[in-house]
Amino acid sequence: MTRFLSPLCLLLALAMVIAGFALWSVDAPEAGIELHRARVVGDDSSTEAMEAKLAQRQTARKALLVCLFGGSAAMTLAAFATLGRSDPS
Repeated sequence: MTRFLSPLCLLLALAMVIAGFALWSVDAPEAGIELHRARVVGDDSSTEAMEAKLAQRQTARKALLVCLFGGSAAMTLAAFATLGRSDPS
């Protein structure tokens, strides 16, 4: 069973890197029409709420990217750490 652990970790690392680059290639969340309309009209309460939601979405995207690339690095290290411990039997 332990002989499958290293390739599984490498496969998960590869999947995480692919997902990370796919997410990175997509544009970050931007201000929508409603936010621009609220800025033009001068509706401060809804502008602040929409800007906070936009900032939260951008932060969540950055955190997901860090987790994907960091998790990929951790899985790669785990794969190489378990590589020498395989039983040849």
